[in-house]
Amino acid sequence: MKTPVSRTRPEPARRDGVNSDNWIDGPYNRWGFRHVRELAHTARIRRGTGAPWQLPERQGDLGDLTVVFEAEQFSLLEALEAGYTDAFVVLHDGAIVHEWYAEGVRPDDTHLLMSVSKSFTSTLIGVLVGEGLIDPAERADAYASVLLGTAWEGCTMQHLLDMTAGVEFDESDYDNPDSAGCLIEAVSGYTTDLRPGLPSDTIAWALSVPPQGEHGDRFEYRSIITDILALVAEEVTGQRFTDLFSDRIWSRIGVEHDADIIVDPAGFPTVEGGMCVTPRDFARFGQMMLQRGMVGGAQVVPGEWTDRVLDADPVLIDHYRKSDAADPAHPNAYYHDCWWVVDASKGRYAGHGINGQHLWIDRSTNTVIAQQSTWPGRWDDNLAVLDQAVALTVLDHLAP
Repeated sequence: MKTPVSRTRPEPARRDGVNSDNWIDGPYNRWGFRHVRELAHTARIRRGTGAPWQLPERQGDLGDLTVVFEAEQFSLLEALEAGYTDAFVVLHDGAIVHEWYAEGVRPDDTHLLMSVSKSFTSTLIGVLVGEGLIDPAERADAYASVLLGTAWEGCTMQHLLDMTAGVEFDESDYDNPDSAGCLIEAVSGYTTDLRPGLPSDTIAWALSVPPQGEHGDRFEYRSIITDILALVAEEVTGQRFTDLFSDRIWSRIGVEHDADIIVDPAGFPTVEGGMCVTPRDFARFGQMMLQRGMVGGAQVVPGEWTDRVLDADPVLIDHYRKSDAADPAHPNAYYHDCWWVVDASKGRYAGHGINGQHLWIDRSTNTVIAQQSTWPGRWDDNLAVLDQAVALTVLDHLAP
């Protein structure tokens, strides 16, 4: 079997040459993504004092699986290594059936989640909806008056959750250092390289973006939208996001370790891409979602909220088909509540982040796949297709 992606894998992750301005770029990210608290300003999301959720282990034969990529066959191990995977945890029926770590990676390393952080953030919004503090149909400016008179005025919470707010923020080209998706990295605290003329912090940037179209008329992936969700969460509760996420979710699902989140120069959390968690805790969060928000007999997230992700709204499907994210292989896919829904009929959806972060949840097979990676570039179409092939191969193998 040959390597599915033509490249030379970097040497085992180490600190050599890593600094606060290059750690999100390859090959430095192999060390940087697991040591974010040493390279950027972070805040702690505490796990509380409860006992960890003990995940039973039932190691299967997944290592022998064959992954088909570009009409050729590769072993699961070859595919994971070719995809710059750092950690790969598969839960089936609530048990660990496969767990793999790259050389130099430890199970207790916190790892940057990039945009899977959005899925975590929307789940907190779901908890607040369940508490009656937020109504998805309500205007966001009803909760955060600072949005009045800005491009956000009139957009609903649902527009924010579904990335259909009518605001301009172009992050379609991660190879362009002048794109909004790259420039916001400095503003939101990933790096210290803040160019003159940029907004001083995340919310200052958000409040300055111009309008683009009508709220609700199209889907376009724009990270800054998720920051408004966090702003509203803080406004309606009077709590800092980190304390809020700890109180409502992280301290209640039996995680083993505190999480970290990057904060910007004003201390605002980088909820669109700055959360850092260990691989098994990543999988635990996914298992909680698979169990309809229930952990240890306690309802952490409303079951109705976890179910509604799979409401295949024709409008959302149409928006998705017309977007740059459209995939002919999955014509009924859509984006909803900060999750990427591949097949609602199978209960199959995922959180995805650049550089190869994935959290797959699949009700049809009762499976969770947590994958943390360090692609050399922020986005790579080839590696994205490879990672999806890995996930779908595992899910097909575990199908009843």
